Amino acid sequence: MRILVLLLSFLSLSLPLFSSAPVSGTIGQVAVEIAPGSITEIAIEAAGREYTESWLDDYASDKISFGEAYSEMLSSLLPLSDIIAGEEKNNAVTIMSLADGTVLSFIFRNGRIAAVTPAP
Repeated sequence: MRILVLLLSFLSLSLPLFSSAPVSGTIGQVAVEIAPGSITEIAIEAAGREYTESWLDDYASDKISFGEAYSEMLSSLLPLSDIIAGEEKNNAVTIMSLADGTVLSFIFRNGRIAAVTPAP
């Protein structure tokens, strides 16, 4: 009986009870399953494209004010490559480029990007 208890204890220590998504020290829980049309999918797609007039048409919630606020920053940072995304929280997604470490948070309103904040 004691051997059985020891064996069960050993097995419970060596096998994880719950599998979980990977965690990044920079962006937190990494999104593993990305739903089509989700803000995570939109953020990854937007971050991987060059920042142009058509980028604003495709992703920005308000082309004029968004362009005035973020054009300089985004034109110098985009496109990103080797992108991973954190889990969606409060209509926002944080993404990171594994190629150069750039981190951006995209804040969404009505399925479009309303604001962008860079990591410090």
